[in-house]
Amino acid sequence: MSRMRTYCPHCGRIVPAGQRCACRPRPKRKPTQGDKSRARREPWRRHYSSAEYQAARQQAIARTKGRCTDCGRVCAWHDGKRWRTAGMGGEVDHIVPLCKGGTNDPANLALRCKSCHGLKDAKLRRKTP
Repeated sequence: MSRMRTYCPHCGRIVPAGQRCACRPRPKRKPTQGDKSRARREPWRRHYSSAEYQAARQQAIARTKGRCTDCGRVCAWHDGKRWRTAGMGGEVDHIVPLCKGGTNDPANLALRCKSCHGLKDAKLRRKTP
């Protein structure tokens, strides 16, 4: 099965779909004041780099074969070793948020595209006082 390819609008090179061309590197963001206190404000983020979470994340993406749980849009691709969401707009979401007692178990993780994830988050924020 061949992967889709696109042309870079800046240099014309053929680039695999979902990837950035080497001629346009992603600009680096300058650290902000809030970055310094982020670890204290959001302690659950330290678990995102653990091997257990990364394995659970891969299982959640593989369960839907790289498609959004809600709308079915392709938002992850498999590079032969692991599932990738970079450039495709996929986000692995906690069905029951960690702040409400959810876990990092694969059954509590779901792959969503950016728009579906935003809709779910907005709905949760409206319910929370």
